[in-house]
Amino acid sequence: MIINYSKKILKYWYLFLVIPVFFITRYYYLNDPGITQEGTVFAVCPFHHVTGLHCPGCGSQRAIHDILHIRILEAIKHNALLVVVSLILFNKAYAFFTHKYAPSYHYDLNGKSWFTYAIVAAVMLFWVLRNIPIHPFTHLAP
Repeated sequence: MIINYSKKILKYWYLFLVIPVFFITRYYYLNDPGITQEGTVFAVCPFHHVTGLHCPGCGSQRAIHDILHIRILEAIKHNALLVVVSLILFNKAYAFFTHKYAPSYHYDLNGKSWFTYAIVAAVMLFWVLRNIPIHPFTHLAP
């Protein structure tokens, strides 16, 4: 008798996402990327290292740590775009699980075709604005 394991594995696909996210989230909760500690491993932005400019993701590790400790204003100071994207991802997860498990479906903004273009435009605009060395835009740099 041949058992088809691929269908059983696909049934629990979200575990392949949830388990690593849990351990990464725990690591960021326990370790502060803004403080150099012995034994911690945090990625260095290659774009910033080579060019000296800030990419859209610069400061996101510190922002994740601040979000996990519910310091939203500090997270916005490190990377405002990450805070907005976190809200969008939360909306996406909420819509997915309510669609799957709740009796009524909840609106998912991410399903609109224009929304993808708006996100890409916002990321590009954020990337340019955070590298302008003039007063209001310097607050966007981490």
